[in-house]
Amino acid sequence: MKPLHKMRILLFTALLLYSGDLLAQLERQRVVTDTPVELTFMAPRNINTYTVEPLSRGELHYSIMHTFGEVKTGAGTLWGIDSGANVRFSLEYGFTDRISAGVGRSSLDKVYDLTVRTSLLQQRSSGGSPVSVSLIPTFGIITASFGFLQNDYSLEDRLHYSVSLPVARKFTNRISLQVTPMVAGFNRTGPELNIADPNVSTYITVAAGGRVKFSPRSAFTFQYVPPLTDARNLNPNIAIGVDIETGGHVFQMFFTTSRALNESYLIAGENGSFTDREFRFGFNVNRLFRVR
Repeated sequence: MKPLHKMRILLFTALLLYSGDLLAQLERQRVVTDTPVELTFMAPRNINTYTVEPLSRGELHYSIMHTFGEVKTGAGTLWGIDSGANVRFSLEYGFTDRISAGVGRSSLDKVYDLTVRTSLLQQRSSGGSPVSVSLIPTFGIITASFGFLQNDYSLEDRLHYSVSLPVARKFTNRISLQVTPMVAGFNRTGPELNIADPNVSTYITVAAGGRVKFSPRSAFTFQYVPPLTDARNLNPNIAIGVDIETGGHVFQMFFTTSRALNESYLIAGENGSFTDREFRFGFNVNRLFRVR
């Protein structure tokens, strides 16, 4: 066989092998299509309730939350702005892409809380899970002074807890909806606490919420927390708002029938009537940092 003919055979064989390797690489790339769905919500909270939006590893979420007095108090109080505000500060850190933990403090009953968020399932773009699911237990301690009581609160009396299981789906780039079964319990209750019924210590609900984007960085939001516990003065929590994203900040402005800013009090606290203008203005400031 002539040397030139041998060279042609070798070149043809090498080309076939290279092309096969290229095709194999292309096939492998096509297989990786079932990616996680991101940005179901703009922030780890939608108004008052936690969302399924996880923090990534090394990410820090700092939030300041406010609610003011009822709007129906009128211009004399600047529609509730002059009334006593409930304020909550919190820090949450992502230890992995699925697990984060945070601490917070609310001025209502001077509550400190510890929260752990675990992402159990993440919605996939195709073929995988159709929804995202998180598990969020929270443990709180009430530090308000009850020295006026004949039998003051012990350390154990001051403890309370809540557990929520948000399940959410991002239907389109504009629409996301979430349903959240929640339970809250108080070791001790009484009229001195800012809850609906001092004779009830355990509360349950299935909250609903969502967002509808109307621009790349803005969305309408809503929240509905119906009472599923037989308790006095327990009305549904209704809230509507707007989210605005500006770089690392997410600003949330809303009207809500609840003073509460944490899970336990959101379920157990007194809520006004939206139709009777017993709602109040509130806003949250969310800031995300990369500290890793």
